[in-house]
Amino acid sequence: MIQFQKADTSATEATHIETNPVKLMADAMLVIQGGGRTVDRDALSLEGFSAAEIDKHGVEARDLANALSQRRAA
Repeated sequence: MIQFQKADTSATEATHIETNPVKLMADAMLVIQGGGRTVDRDALSLEGFSAAEIDKHGVEARDLANALSQRRAA
């Protein structure tokens, strides 16, 4: 028998979905690099970023990825 139950809203309210494109791209760069691949435009496009997004956020995302990588290494 199927019963309908309301979802526990406290769990869904606590979930944080990242929407900052620079942070998303920086995270993708770290994943690409962690997999032993070269982080370049082709690799980023395979992760779903458009050429316009790469042009707009690429340098800032690179700097953030480098900072995050150094912070993890420390």
